[in-house]
Amino acid sequence: MKTKHKKSVIVLRSVISLVLILFTVVITVIVMAPKTISKNTEPQLSVNTVEVVPIVRHLSGIDFNIDGEVVPYRQLDIVPEIQGRVVYKSENCRLGRSVKAGEVLFRIDAADYELEAEQLTEAVNQAEANLNENKVQLENSKKELELAKRQRELKLLDFNRNKSLVEGKVVSVSELETAQSNLLNTEETVQKLENQIRIYATQTDKLDVALRKDRIALKVAELNLKRTEVKSPISGVVTSDSFEVNTFIQRGTSVAKILDISQLEIRCSLYMKQIQWIWLSVANSPDTKIPDGYVFQPTPVTILYDLDGTTWAWDGVLTTLDGGGMNAVTRMAPCRVMVENPQSVRLYKSNSKNAMPVKSPPTLFFGMYVSIIVHSKPEIPLYRIPERALLPGNKIWTATDGKLHQHSIRVATTTAEGVLFYAEPEHLLPTDLVVVSPLATPVEGGSVNVINSGVDKDFAVKLSAD
Repeated sequence: MKTKHKKSVIVLRSVISLVLILFTVVITVIVMAPKTISKNTEPQLSVNTVEVVPIVRHLSGIDFNIDGEVVPYRQLDIVPEIQGRVVYKSENCRLGRSVKAGEVLFRIDAADYELEAEQLTEAVNQAEANLNENKVQLENSKKELELAKRQRELKLLDFNRNKSLVEGKVVSVSELETAQSNLLNTEETVQKLENQIRIYATQTDKLDVALRKDRIALKVAELNLKRTEVKSPISGVVTSDSFEVNTFIQRGTSVAKILDISQLEIRCSLYMKQIQWIWLSVANSPDTKIPDGYVFQPTPVTILYDLDGTTWAWDGVLTTLDGGGMNAVTRMAPCRVMVENPQSVRLYKSNSKNAMPVKSPPTLFFGMYVSIIVHSKPEIPLYRIPERALLPGNKIWTATDGKLHQHSIRVATTTAEGVLFYAEPEHLLPTDLVVVSPLATPVEGGSVNVINSGVDKDFAVKLSAD
């Protein structure tokens, strides 16, 4: 009995296995069987309802944000040009105090410099007297020379007359010799006077040189006397002072530093794409002087600083690169923003919940970290779409005549107004509308129903080629 039962179980299992195999084969044949598709049957594309907006021409330039640090425009060292003991120091010439241009900071004892100036004044007077005396002697010698020359002419006439009379035996030979001797004496006198005049002329030149040297020395002494009073060259704030009254200071030693607060600079960095926008902002006019690559066309900027929920703003100008190279780590070019009036501040934005009452608006201090909005206006065509229309990979979908089409765009930047991209009319048609609503399964060429997104029914894409 047991043997029959075992055989029945084996047969049953074999039948079940055979049935499963046959079922699997049938299913496989059905799935793998080729499906016949009619040639006249077109693929049925699902019809979606999409929200679209027009692509608009962007004409207001590119505003982009960067960060910056306020740095001093210039900081001057106060270095005395003479040495001496300090006899006076202004109360404003101390750390943190404000000074004005031309204000006396300190004075050095002027006694030694006053004596030196008096001595050199006397030396100049003596040199002038010596020079005048020599000039008088020179003039007298010239007059004596004129008289001696006239006497020589008379002696020469007398000698010639006696010489002719000797030949006629009217006068003796001794009288001729006497006339000749008088002529020679007169010529000797003329020669001496001429030599004396040359000596006086040379002495005059030497005395004139000596007088000029004394006058130069007197000017130096008077200048040193003025230098005993040290004034502030600029208006600013004293950032250091290292001397007191009765301190002996040396010439050429820095005793104080003054920070110029009339202007400030902001150190910032730009990417090359941003610098290119500034380069392209140069107006295409024959009267416009195009700066070199290191000096920008003056580009206006707005400096922002948030203080307890209130944002304050200053106006500045981006003008130059801060050096001629790029940062090797950030791959950005350092630049400088000039703020001509750090105290000209205005309210930019206020959060009424957190804003603190401010009776006196703040001013810029060096070392502050600020935000900068650069207002560039590149001379290139730009177009704008809502940010929600941009898909990963800088792709957008457009709806033209109820059909979907995908395009790749070159994005310039993203602003509060939307995404700005470079105009490439060959990729977009004037009738294209950009899709801003989500697409579940977009298909190139798929049919869609268009819904106007907050614009007139007869709106058109404001897309035009230059």
